[in-house]
Amino acid sequence: MEVVQVARRKNKELLEIARDIGGEEAVEVVKALEKMKEATDEELAEKTGIRVNTVRRILYKLNDHGLADFKRIRDPETGWYYYYWRLETKRLPEIIKAKKMAELKRLKEMLEEETNEIYYWCGEEGHPRLTFDEAMEYEFQCPICGKMLMQYDNSRIVEDLKKRIEELEIELGLKKKLKKKKKA
Repeated sequence: MEVVQVARRKNKELLEIARDIGGEEAVEVVKALEKMKEATDEELAEKTGIRVNTVRRILYKLNDHGLADFKRIRDPETGWYYYYWRLETKRLPEIIKAKKMAELKRLKEMLEEETNEIYYWCGEEGHPRLTFDEAMEYEFQCPICGKMLMQYDNSRIVEDLKKRIEELEIELGLKKKLKKKKKA
């Protein structure tokens, strides 16, 4: 049961990375390649209904990220080279870790910005939050509707960022999960 769950999680993470690399078409290429084990770009295009050039672009992107590899075989009759592609998931844990580290870094930068800056907002949905300097430029009036700007309470954003940072740090093994004490 544990092995099945690990395999499903790996598959889900692989598809998420494929989506990041090339959208839904990349997901379809990866799913087809998983089923076929090894295939040419033409076979994958036929199987997925995606144009051959798009399949090739996706395969090369997957290769650049270390998620796909190929072997080149020359047809003795025609002299043409055929590329047989396969998924390469040995580096998947390393790729996932690097992706999470990049997300952690980005979230920490966002947290620093949210805690070091004071924001102002008119209260209208879809209108921009402005930094103190930007609000001063507009004389504390919304550049869209002209309403007076008020200090924006970003405590919810700060808490959400802290929570996600802690989750990532625990996932990456950078921080131990704190056990909650039982109340007597």
